[in-house]
Amino acid sequence: MRINRKKQLGKHAVISGIRMPQLRCTRVSESDILRRASLALCACFLFTAVFVGCGTEASDEPVDPNRLQVMASFYTMYDFAQKIGGEHVQVTCMVPSGTEPHDWEPSTKDITRMEQAEVFIYNGAGMEHWVSDVLAGLSNKKLISVEASQGVSLLRSAEEEDGHDHEAAHADEDEEDSHDHDDADAEDAVHEEDAADRVVAAAPDGHDAHEHGEYDPHVWLDPMNAKQEMQNICEAFSEADPEHRADYQANYEKWAKQLDELDKIYQMTLENLSERNIVVAHEAYGYLCRRYNLTQVSIEGMSPDSEPDPGRMADIIDFVRANNVRAIFFEELSGSRTAETVAAETGVKLLTLSPLEGLSDRQEETGGDYFSVMEENLQQLTEALR
Repeated sequence: MRINRKKQLGKHAVISGIRMPQLRCTRVSESDILRRASLALCACFLFTAVFVGCGTEASDEPVDPNRLQVMASFYTMYDFAQKIGGEHVQVTCMVPSGTEPHDWEPSTKDITRMEQAEVFIYNGAGMEHWVSDVLAGLSNKKLISVEASQGVSLLRSAEEEDGHDHEAAHADEDEEDSHDHDDADAEDAVHEEDAADRVVAAAPDGHDAHEHGEYDPHVWLDPMNAKQEMQNICEAFSEADPEHRADYQANYEKWAKQLDELDKIYQMTLENLSERNIVVAHEAYGYLCRRYNLTQVSIEGMSPDSEPDPGRMADIIDFVRANNVRAIFFEELSGSRTAETVAAETGVKLLTLSPLEGLSDRQEETGGDYFSVMEENLQQLTEALR
């Protein structure tokens, strides 16, 4: 099944092989005129069909009433839904191919399709900042929505962590100034607050607790978290379509085993590498680093379009030079300007590392999916850390 996406005709595409005939006067009969008009009309229809199919407004895939209608917020959710649902589901990916999903918002057409859907799958943890408002406005009360990251232990974003540290420090100072007679109790309270801020937070229930930027949403880059997300999707499909519950469960078990194997390969490959620091453009790899005992140093913030200030850039350059960092990682979907700047200043190479928020054109052309991209990521990490 194909994702319902907008496809664009490449700007360099040409129609070749057309040779203009030489003009000459010829007596044409009425039958010849009709025949040629018919051929021209057929050619026109053929031309239109080809270019509408490859143009910017691709026609919608017809709804199959015999399959469960599923909307997935972005590529990874789409891929997981396809793997669990198999032939029993018809999945639409909401974020178009090649689009960075962090700041994307659904169109009126997307909302209309959600009104007709039976299951809506989204990651949560702040990835889709628009979800609460959209779900609250739907009249489709039969829609089963599944926050795939439910049950995953979430990491706070670096910006959120810094903010909490700053507030805790000021709270500590105020406490000392105003309550000198109770220093011991105040110190214990501050330590408890710091510990609460730094601990990996359990995923809160509901959507309001997942403020955009509060948590790192990229949970799927840890294969064990991906397994939890697939399990949640499996349960949602089984609820919506109990007739095929056994098939959904069998599909989950199949892919869960492959995730276990992927995890073992990562563990075996990365555990003996001497270098443990990865410098990345986008703060997206916290779960991967936590799982495999790596340290992420990000140039930009949680959103790949955030801009680091000159001080941050200088700190990153100093870190690269001081820690024998051999590569700077960038993402194909969001560009490499800041990564290129750091690489140019330090003389290290650039490598790609995908947060799996979408597929690049190259990955789409080769039939890429979650597993193939994760394997590519492992190859790139190995090259940078060995």
